[in-house]
Amino acid sequence: MQAWNVSVLTEPTSDTEPTLLVDFGVAKYVFNAGDGAGRAWLGSHHSFRKTRAIFATAAGTQRCGGVSGLLMLCADSAIPKLEIFGPYGLMHYLATMRGYTYRTTMAVQAIEAPSAPVTLSQTDASPPSPLFQDENITVYAIPLYPSDTPSSDELELMDTPSAPAGDSRPLKRKRSAEVLSAPPRQKSPPVPETTTALASTSPVSGTVFTRALLPGFQPKGLRGMEAQEWRKLMLQEMFPMPMPAPSAPVPSTGSKVKGKGRDNTRDEERAQEKARIAQVHAKKTHAAAEDPDADIGSALAGKVRSAVGTGVRLSRLPPLLEGHDGDGASDVHALPTLAYLVVGPSVRGKFDAERAKELGVPIGPIRGKLTRGESITFEVDDGKGNKVQRTVRPEECVAATEPPQSVLILDVPSPAYIPSLVTSFTESPFFAKYRSRKESERKEHPIHAVFHLCGEGVLEDPRYKTFMNGFFDETHHVIASRQHTPDKIAFGRSAIVQAKLNQLDADMFPLPKFQLEPARDLATVEVLPPKAILSRRNQVVHVRPLRPPEIDDRANPDEFDSFATSGALQELSESIRQKFAEVNGTIKERVGRRSPSVKPGDDILVTPLGTGSAVPTRSRNVSGTLIQIPGRGAILLDCGEGTWGQLARSFGNDPARQEGVWALLRDLKCIFLSHMHGDHHMGVSKILQMRALMRPPPSEPLYVVGLRQHLIYLTERHELEDLGLGSEESNGVVLILSDALNWRPPRLYGPTQPQDEPFMDAYTSQQKARAMCRTLGLESFTTVDVMHRVRCYGCVLRHVNNWSIVFSADTMPSENLVRVGQGATLLIHESSMSPEEENLAREKAHSTSAQAIVVGRRMKAQKLLLTHFSARYPGMPPREGRGSPGGHVGGPIVGIAFDYARIRLGDMWKLNTYLPVIHEMFNEFGEEDPLEIDLTHMQ
Repeated sequence: MQAWNVSVLTEPTSDTEPTLLVDFGVAKYVFNAGDGAGRAWLGSHHSFRKTRAIFATAAGTQRCGGVSGLLMLCADSAIPKLEIFGPYGLMHYLATMRGYTYRTTMAVQAIEAPSAPVTLSQTDASPPSPLFQDENITVYAIPLYPSDTPSSDELELMDTPSAPAGDSRPLKRKRSAEVLSAPPRQKSPPVPETTTALASTSPVSGTVFTRALLPGFQPKGLRGMEAQEWRKLMLQEMFPMPMPAPSAPVPSTGSKVKGKGRDNTRDEERAQEKARIAQVHAKKTHAAAEDPDADIGSALAGKVRSAVGTGVRLSRLPPLLEGHDGDGASDVHALPTLAYLVVGPSVRGKFDAERAKELGVPIGPIRGKLTRGESITFEVDDGKGNKVQRTVRPEECVAATEPPQSVLILDVPSPAYIPSLVTSFTESPFFAKYRSRKESERKEHPIHAVFHLCGEGVLEDPRYKTFMNGFFDETHHVIASRQHTPDKIAFGRSAIVQAKLNQLDADMFPLPKFQLEPARDLATVEVLPPKAILSRRNQVVHVRPLRPPEIDDRANPDEFDSFATSGALQELSESIRQKFAEVNGTIKERVGRRSPSVKPGDDILVTPLGTGSAVPTRSRNVSGTLIQIPGRGAILLDCGEGTWGQLARSFGNDPARQEGVWALLRDLKCIFLSHMHGDHHMGVSKILQMRALMRPPPSEPLYVVGLRQHLIYLTERHELEDLGLGSEESNGVVLILSDALNWRPPRLYGPTQPQDEPFMDAYTSQQKARAMCRTLGLESFTTVDVMHRVRCYGCVLRHVNNWSIVFSADTMPSENLVRVGQGATLLIHESSMSPEEENLAREKAHSTSAQAIVVGRRMKAQKLLLTHFSARYPGMPPREGRGSPGGHVGGPIVGIAFDYARIRLGDMWKLNTYLPVIHEMFNEFGEEDPLEIDLTHMQ
């Protein structure tokens, strides 16, 4: 019997978006990979091995924000090939990652589903062409488009008359005329209606190559299919390994794998081993590029070179939609989502050996014909000594084939998508069979479970409830709705660490914010189907054998969830409690002796949001550090994937979008992105996307300081989702080129990266930076070129009140940083490696903790905060020396950064005093397994 199930890997919380995992044991299929999906997977009992495909229900940050990180984790698990499916816009989204995502050891193919509504492409009840098919599953895609017919609730919000039911005019969102309490409405895009899927690995048109080689060629001038061809080319250069030739799907019969099926499994295992060897070889032979200005792809591609030249490859992508150049703030479109019908294998009926014996069927290969559905003829004794022919049909001794079970995955972002969904299942003869209350159709096309990904207002909409009740009563409905889901913490290990540290100092280590009750109780939603339940992390729905949803008994226990529910934290040992008391006594004694004088910068708050490097661990997220200047605003130094969730846990996520993290977001004035390694910037589009949702919008601009490629990809992402670009004169997002703020004359990009965008003008960026400094009360904001594998900047912030903060970014010990940062109040320095790993740190262009302390001493920094710790140190990171309690006389006051900590600069000495006892607490707490993944090998 071939068993398979669907697991809920993540639920909609502040940390994560819904991710589902279809698991056959021999193969896994992922549905959506939003922010935090990779980190959640690392903390689960699931492995990455045998992952075959990722299916995205939408092209954008919400459903794909974790794809890049997931690609890295899959490649480092020696997966030989991976397919990524999604709606129109998927290739554009993936191509925006070309500056920081590159893989030579894993074949990757992106496939965009046909964009034509199923009612146009299907005229009879015959099955449409599947989007994907192998021996386990057949996947059909259903594109869903927003309608401009608002729901009754929306009409009430907007206080406008209802549009005629048949009106198909596009929706256009004008931000200035928005009703403040209503969600923004978007116009339906002029998406080209295609009836066939488009694969990124198909040959690229020769005319595109010809045009690309012409002088002055700019990809953003391409339109229509030529634009799609360009996106394909970009993906082929990001993932140059060719896809293996597909083998024909082997229909599963539910019995043990034999013959071809077993051969396919062995082929897959051999391919996985080859991929593992290639991965090891790539790491051994990898050498960093000599050119510090080279983009990441060209630096790590080895012998693989761009077919069109680096400069053209890194130029702006063609516009996603006709008549749209990507620069306007009010021209953001609501793109289609995809629903997926996942049909499992049919299961062959059981062979009745006793009945076969009664019929005289000989033992041997002839019985196999019956199990394959063939009639057989053989000789038998008629009882009189004569031989006669006997024919036996399969149904005489083989039970009926069990029809394939199915699950349905629906992504409905807003009530505007409901009409398209309903039409697809009422006017399509094929899909209508799966949503039927007729017993005959239910038996032939059973749906065991429907997974609902519901946006705000969808679940309460009468039209959606009517649609849900159109399925048979035995169908399970698993609902992922943010409004109805408690905002529980997804990453319990890091929260438990914080809860233990909270017993040491509740102000410096505040408990992460969470909610055990939803904003709206699912029980209050009337007229839902009888088997409707809330989606929960670690929930599993067994499709074969059929079982109702349950919590997976293999799931790792969630330590923080039990603490949050009961309030009872696992007791610290008597030894640790005693040492906590001793160190707190020392702190109180020193506070009593200290002078009440306040030094400049003492009131600055530093909140480490991510203190890991390359990949997240259970205890640490990837890079991000928040600086809060009272009365002026906040600055975010780097913004790795999951930074939004870390902010929400630090400040609280107010459903009304006014308090907590939303107030912080309103106060955020600057995001600084140091370099193009993904762990330092993959969370920025999520931050900008959430900011664009605020009503009323922030009153001042948000300045994003980054490299050319950062600003290019944000501009390209804005075509898929509103990031607030294009209205910088008032309260939008202002793009500043970090090169223009360098401490010495701006570094030019040269011919490999053309000066083809407005933000490439150094004088304009400098003017915008002055306005940013006035807002934040800064005397200067200076970038400093440091020593990393790629172009990378640290920064120095000098305030008018005579304090300064230096941020190293990723670097080896840098003379530039020492020179420009002299006399810093605080140095935030990377500390990737332990003191004895200096050679390894040099190879990876990072620093050891001992080197960071030396830099602090030479800079005469008063305080030093170590961060960016390698995943090989998942618990307490290594360090050397405690620095000086009093500052730079014996070296800076040294502190170690912890996710969620809130460090007042005037209290930095306390953190230094706590370190020995924190170290002992970690030793008692136990370590995670170290990870040996280097993000630079992703590119």
